[in-house]
Amino acid sequence: MTLFDLFFLVSVLFVLAMAVSATVSVIRGRWKAAGRLGRVLGLFLAIYAAALMGVALALPRRFYAPGERRCFDDWCATALGATASAATPCGPDDGGRDWVAAIEVSSVARRIRQRAPDAHAELEDQRGDRYRPCAVTGPGKSLSDELGPGESFRVLLPFRLPAGAAPAGVVLHHGDFPGVVIIGADQSFLHRPALQRLAVERQP
Repeated sequence: MTLFDLFFLVSVLFVLAMAVSATVSVIRGRWKAAGRLGRVLGLFLAIYAAALMGVALALPRRFYAPGERRCFDDWCATALGATASAATPCGPDDGGRDWVAAIEVSSVARRIRQRAPDAHAELEDQRGDRYRPCAVTGPGKSLSDELGPGESFRVLLPFRLPAGAAPAGVVLHHGDFPGVVIIGADQSFLHRPALQRLAVERQP
């Protein structure tokens, strides 16, 4: 947990306390007190929003090296590599090229089983364009599958890129909340999401 995470938790408690106090003041007919509390709360939220957007725009994008593990609490993912496929897992050839990205999902939890139901990945090419995976055919693991303490498994995701485009890495999404409203988080509002680079292997 980072200092930004702690500040977010403190901010949530402060907002809840102020909201409860303002509500109690309204119930008791203390309109002036409720108004003051409302103004303080509004000012705090405005300052927090400004800090959230300012830091998001000022911080550089974060990059992870191929094989470097990235963790969201106890759930982790490692971008391994991308291989150009001679087959066409994404369907009939339309002039593009299919790539299969390998991602290792792992858990650093010691006791609990867990899954990331909102986890999904996009493949980013060297020009900065992003692509969603095409439909996966056949059996295999997905990013949202459950895993136990200390377990890991590999996920293979097929993508179709335009001719001449090559993968740069994957942008991994692990659900928007609460990261989107945490100052300094990789997935905070207006901040470019972190890129997990892939080792790219070309095949004829």
